[in-house]
Amino acid sequence: MSDKEQLLEKINSMMGWKIPAHRFKIVTDTSEWMNIHRGHIISLNGKNFLVRGNMNEPRFGIDDQPKYWVFSAIELETGKEKIIKTVFYEEFISHIGIFKIRCYRSPEKESQILESVRGDDRFMQGYTIYDQKENNVRIIDYIKGVKLFHYIPNIPKTHKNYFYEDLPELLHKILSSIEAIRDLHKRGFCHGDIRNDHIIIESNTRIFRWIDFDLKQDVTDFDMWSVGNIICYAVAKGILTFDAALKSKQFSNEIKNSLDASDSSAFYEYRIMNLKKIYDYIPERLSDILQHFTIRPKAFFRDIDELLEKYQEMLIKEF
Repeated sequence: MSDKEQLLEKINSMMGWKIPAHRFKIVTDTSEWMNIHRGHIISLNGKNFLVRGNMNEPRFGIDDQPKYWVFSAIELETGKEKIIKTVFYEEFISHIGIFKIRCYRSPEKESQILESVRGDDRFMQGYTIYDQKENNVRIIDYIKGVKLFHYIPNIPKTHKNYFYEDLPELLHKILSSIEAIRDLHKRGFCHGDIRNDHIIIESNTRIFRWIDFDLKQDVTDFDMWSVGNIICYAVAKGILTFDAALKSKQFSNEIKNSLDASDSSAFYEYRIMNLKKIYDYIPERLSDILQHFTIRPKAFFRDIDELLEKYQEMLIKEF
């Protein structure tokens, strides 16, 4: 029996997939990732990964956008679920207030971080294999869980009940995530893509785990400013925009009239960062932290260490 026939037989026994021999493909060069499809085998350094499809993520406000260079796969030798990340380069500009920040993808940077955080369960785990054309391919352990992006707004409670019953535990969990970023900085790296959908709450451990490290900037404070978005998302119970607040019947005209441009997020001017104007039960220290991330901040954090110090003090005094 040929290697191809053995693989087809193994796929059939493991997955129940009967793939016609003429459609079966073994990929050893991932350069043309747009030509890799469900049922193909990515074969790297003696390991065979059965492609199940592309991974998806929210992007630019639209949910479930396919990442054509990232694949859901099964490692045939072990039966374990993996995520396969091939080489993809893009570059775009992000804004923090008036500042323009160049963002670009670096597979090599992600490989270095995976090596650095090995064994630290606050981060996704994986390793790098180079294909026959020396393309950097990252093999990531699949994390079973729910993204913070989906978890928080789906808690079926009013904001006030959520604030007193669920937010304290969430803020303590987020403390561990901020400490993880601080520790990453101490190793000489930045995460580069801190977002609410890049924290997975692992199902069996409830640990908050960071994913996706391939985005890079030449500005070291980008991570710190991005953490502000995580805190705001947790406190607001999702994204609260000016438009939504002004249209909502639950907020008084006094509250609506009090809002102005200075209350917006430095990253996203349509989102409200100064949430105490909306929810007067937000305590002062927490509100003070949020106001550091507005378009016109009352003060700046020097670095993530200072942010952590204020955050820890806020938890001790108010939660």
